[in-house]
Amino acid sequence: MAAESNASARSAETDKLWNETGVDPVELHLGKDSGFTLRAYRMSDTLPGAKAAEEPETDADEAAAKEEDAPVEDAEGRPEADEAAVPEDEDAPEPDASAFEDDEEPEAEVEEDALDAAPEEVPVFLTRKGKLLVFREPEALVAYVRENDDHDLAVIDEYAELQERLTADDVSCDEDDTYELDLVVANLRGGHDAWEPELLIKAAEVGRDLGYALKNDSIVGALSPGSPLDDLDETFRVVVEGGLRGKLAKRRLRKNDSQQAAIAWRGVIAKVNDHVDWRG
Repeated sequence: MAAESNASARSAETDKLWNETGVDPVELHLGKDSGFTLRAYRMSDTLPGAKAAEEPETDADEAAAKEEDAPVEDAEGRPEADEAAVPEDEDAPEPDASAFEDDEEPEAEVEEDALDAAPEEVPVFLTRKGKLLVFREPEALVAYVRENDDHDLAVIDEYAELQERLTADDVSCDEDDTYELDLVVANLRGGHDAWEPELLIKAAEVGRDLGYALKNDSIVGALSPGSPLDDLDETFRVVVEGGLRGKLAKRRLRKNDSQQAAIAWRGVIAKVNDHVDWRG
């Protein structure tokens, strides 16, 4: 099934569909099962929930505001004196400006907050209620997309167009979008000489994407910057680049415990598997 879809070249119409919608079919191999799902990358500020919308002020809010501003009357119905209206004592000392400095937010912190809020490109999958929908057959994927919009991928602007145009022939994945997670653990256990950097780099890529899309802190943490698996991934990337740095990176790889790496990756793949909803 999966091998056949990759064996045949995609048509120009299929390439046009994926390019114009900014979506790609993804093929996942997990243990004894494999299938297809969809993934898109979008800027975080274009997705729902990126910015909290300001609620329009209602008549009740306006009335409450006016009531707050109204003068307070004393027991005889006369307006009480407003503290702000009391004449200032000209002989009173000037207030100490330094007393207000603590109330001002440091410029560095403001800049840091602005950086934290900066939009970034994030993955959006065919996920629903914390589960990744994966379809064993292209026809099942197409039928679901055409009939449903109650999942996370439906938030993208191009989803309605995808529903209209998608056919089973379009569910043909590029090699870059095919992830053989079922081979990762066995490859790592085979020892340093058997390791396939491209296989393991791609596994880390899709692992990070899925961890983010599924909002799974355990997966995200296992592949986050500074983690052993992330360090291993960075080393593999240097090896693939080649040159002198690549040779030095190969030596560095030998310092990694292959069994520990296999155990760590087995945990990540198991968590991904726990969040897959197999269909079709």
